[in-house]
Amino acid sequence: MKILIVDDEKDYLDTIKLTLQTAFPNVNIQTASNGQTAINICQNENIDLLLLDLNMPRVSGTMVAQTLYKSKRTKHIQIIFVTANSYNDFEKEGFKIGSVDYMSKPIEKHLLINRVGLHLTIIKQNILLKQANTKLKHKVHKVKDKNKMQEQMLIHQSKTSVMGEMIGAIAHQWRQPLNIIATSMINMETKAELDMLDFNEIKRINTKINNTLQFLSKTIDDFRNFFLSSKSKENIDIVKVIHSTINLVRTQFNAHNIVINFEYDEDIEYKTDGYFNELRQVILNLFSNSKDALEILMKKDNSIDGVIDIKLCIVDNDIEIVVCDNGGGIPDDIIKKIFVPYFTTKFVAQGTGIGLYLSKTIIEKLHNGEISVSSIDSGACFTINLPIDS
Repeated sequence: MKILIVDDEKDYLDTIKLTLQTAFPNVNIQTASNGQTAINICQNENIDLLLLDLNMPRVSGTMVAQTLYKSKRTKHIQIIFVTANSYNDFEKEGFKIGSVDYMSKPIEKHLLINRVGLHLTIIKQNILLKQANTKLKHKVHKVKDKNKMQEQMLIHQSKTSVMGEMIGAIAHQWRQPLNIIATSMINMETKAELDMLDFNEIKRINTKINNTLQFLSKTIDDFRNFFLSSKSKENIDIVKVIHSTINLVRTQFNAHNIVINFEYDEDIEYKTDGYFNELRQVILNLFSNSKDALEILMKKDNSIDGVIDIKLCIVDNDIEIVVCDNGGGIPDDIIKKIFVPYFTTKFVAQGTGIGLYLSKTIIEKLHNGEISVSSIDSGACFTINLPIDS
């Protein structure tokens, strides 16, 4: 640490310097005989404590303090004013311009040592505190970076785990269009062999095949876009989010005898600021969980028809999305853990246990919303609340 003593009296400077060097041998003690020199030293060196004479010719102690306080580099310097004037004079000026203490001339030796020792201790503690804060900030940044990396890994794992679901959906979506193309080609070949193929028939079959191929192409685009992350928040229509997700899985769910019902008021706009694809992933996760529960229940009881009901409404200035199924509900010991990462009741091959955790993260962190779950007599209900776009 460094102390700078500033006074226009040389004998005073020498006496104070000797006293402090004897009391604090590990502290660098410097002197300046005028205000301008003091300012130059403070601006070019790391001075911690300044013993500053209040009344000096030309550049007074007050002017020195004001100059140092205005500079970012020097405003931290602790200033002890030393003056032969009364305390009242100091009180009017000293504390206003950043002084931390005051001593009257002539200075008693033990008082000088005690006061300077006290302020050196405070300075040292402040330095240690800043170092501790720097280390803490570094640790916080490391934890944030680690959490961000883990979250990205969870997102990647979740998208990978849902890939199988999507491949199954594609297979169901494509089965009928591929059959249409195959049937059209066979029909064209048969008519050609029977010499029944004219230009109009070729054009009709060609149009049918082209329309089917466009449907297949659109299906690929829909599934490809599902796995893309939204670049930025935008004003999105929740009705479109849900409809587009239903279109992805409807054929597959119908093949498993699961019906999806979507109910909302067409006269109301359900819009929020958010991420379109991420919200689709949340809805798909809920669909997928309902499907798994329904398939297990329907294997046990063939008379049950699988149903997933989605309702949109406005509640307390929020958009409320309620997704319910008749899959038998969720036991009390499980429902408390359902949003915990890696918690799953499925076999390892069936799920990773991060879909609902990720859904909660997307709703709460990315959209400032809420997601909750409840169990009803026939099944489970998930409720999502999102702020209405203002």
